[in-house]
Amino acid sequence: MSLPPNENPPAIRTERRPGVVRIVPDRSGGGNALTERMAVEVLQALREAEADPTVHVLTLTGSGRFFCGGGDVADMASCPQDRRPAFIASLANAAHELAWALVTSRLLVIAGVNGSAAGAGLGLILNADWVLVAEEASLLAAYSNLGLSPDTGVSYLLPRLVGHQRAVDLTLGRRRLSGNEAVEWGLANASAPAQVFAAELAVAEDGFLQGAVQALAPTKQLLRAGTLEGYREHLRAEAESISMLSGHPDSVRRVDRFAGR
Repeated sequence: MSLPPNENPPAIRTERRPGVVRIVPDRSGGGNALTERMAVEVLQALREAEADPTVHVLTLTGSGRFFCGGGDVADMASCPQDRRPAFIASLANAAHELAWALVTSRLLVIAGVNGSAAGAGLGLILNADWVLVAEEASLLAAYSNLGLSPDTGVSYLLPRLVGHQRAVDLTLGRRRLSGNEAVEWGLANASAPAQVFAAELAVAEDGFLQGAVQALAPTKQLLRAGTLEGYREHLRAEAESISMLSGHPDSVRRVDRFAGR
């Protein structure tokens, strides 16, 4: 998937060091909210990292106070009501192409959850292979606040990680988790205070590189095999559901109110 040229600055920045590529959403003024352009830019950076045989670890982490605040609600609200379902479908499909690329990548994907993660941001975490979360971070689904259903694989991966009841609590009960609670619930591998988060993230990256890197991709493929069965079809169902709901009058009002319109 590609987008036409844009005079706006890139939505992400890429950092490299031996064996590791970091992709950093860099829209801190907008909560690092996921746009279609950002999803495409992350996917392109992922493909470039995969093409380099010296790279074995891909890290997604945010800038500022946010990891990823979910889909860009301001963009949604700026779209006329009759065109909103098509807009949401296009955004969801771009996010889902990225989600599929993350889980099928030969690279070990780390999510460095430096701050708040909501909606599609939670989805990016679920599609990662290993997760470090800041203790001060908050994780929430947020979809029901907008009258929408989950996307980015949240409704598929979340109950498999935390069970049906807890998945309902997060998606419909509007439960918000701290970094330490995310570890307790099995959504993250480890947590760290903000002041040492960056150092701990580098330690985690280096820990995987110190092992037998030739085993990373085959082991990930085997571990993911059961999860991937039916996943792509479920992503399509998620896109259809959130697109349909985005045109509901109550959902339109909720999105517009959230965006301050």
